[in-house]
Amino acid sequence: MENASNQLFINSDQVGDKISILLPGFDGVEEETDIHYLESGIGEPLLLIHGIGQSLYTWRKVFSELSESYRVIALDLPGHGYSDRPESLNYSMDSMAEVIRLFLDAKGITSAHMVGFSTGAMYMLRFLSLYEDRVANCIAIAPGGITKRMPKLIHNIKRRFTAVFARNLFTAGDVRKLLEDCVYDDSLVDDRMVRQYYSPLSDGLSREALMYALRNFDMDTVAEGLIPCEHEVLVLWGKEDSWHHPSDSVYFQNILQNGRYYLFKRTGHLLQEEKPEKLLDVIFSYIPALDSYENEDARMGAGYGMDLAEDYEGYQIPVEGAPVYADPTAYNSDYDFAPLEGFQEPHLPEEADFLGDGAYPEGDGPVQQEEPAPEDPEAAEPDLMEDFLDVALPGEEEEAVTDIKLFDEEE
Repeated sequence: MENASNQLFINSDQVGDKISILLPGFDGVEEETDIHYLESGIGEPLLLIHGIGQSLYTWRKVFSELSESYRVIALDLPGHGYSDRPESLNYSMDSMAEVIRLFLDAKGITSAHMVGFSTGAMYMLRFLSLYEDRVANCIAIAPGGITKRMPKLIHNIKRRFTAVFARNLFTAGDVRKLLEDCVYDDSLVDDRMVRQYYSPLSDGLSREALMYALRNFDMDTVAEGLIPCEHEVLVLWGKEDSWHHPSDSVYFQNILQNGRYYLFKRTGHLLQEEKPEKLLDVIFSYIPALDSYENEDARMGAGYGMDLAEDYEGYQIPVEGAPVYADPTAYNSDYDFAPLEGFQEPHLPEEADFLGDGAYPEGDGPVQQEEPAPEDPEAAEPDLMEDFLDVALPGEEEEAVTDIKLFDEEE
């Protein structure tokens, strides 16, 4: 059940603002595209990036609280929510990273903290590999691509031979099933939530954009760009995520030089929907907010909204477009981000309380994850099936996990 403040968060083009960017178009003619976004708060910019088929609505349970500490901006990616559906955009990883760059430029933001969810986290990571100096602290929630664990409907929308039928027959009932598949507790999915998610997907152009976004999603491009990148990334997973299984952390350990990993218990794919309080706790711990700095000069990091800062006595309006001040030593954190010692198995553990010395409670230890259930043979199409990323559990030759910590939750 959503609280009162979230009930006021309506997924509508009448809520928020729009800003125009110029996308590279056909025959060298730029295409003007309106990007819908919601912005609130003062402080360092914090950009929220949703996944394929979503909109900024997915951040409704954390947006208000984040705006108390940051200049938080949630955008609708092109083809999603209430942003334009540009004809010339192919929804490739590079083009979506370019959208993020153009949006930040239009907002006068040189760099920002970023939080990306699912496939949107991969767009964020592609942006990171191309424009590392424009990303401050970076959090990826349930990152990954189009896996075999996802429902058949998603694959049908992606495939060339079934896309037309699948997208045209896409109903609000299908959205409900997808949402229920994404959460650990499906009682969270009510009629209002279904309507808000479905509304931006109800027209033909939106479904066409969804099809191209799924079809042109490319994990390899992201991985190749990240391998030489030294930027730290905090990666969060729900333990019960059936779409991007926690075992996929092994994939990211192979491509991220500096990855940190958290596991949320009793949580599915939509981590920000199911555990907003815990997510806020982690964000506030990991990303320095205004009250994390000891002196006024440090507080005056860039990115304050010019119109918002005027209302706050004592806050000096910075030069527009100045870079974000993101000092790792300013973290106001109650959590130990050091590697978990003694963690030898290349799998995330079952529920266990983290002890300060890196040990497990007596009698507990790493537990093997179950292999995902085999795919329904009737759903397979050997002659038409495209290859989908589905990270398997590693063998004994793989490197052991050395940097994972449990985000514990009270019973």
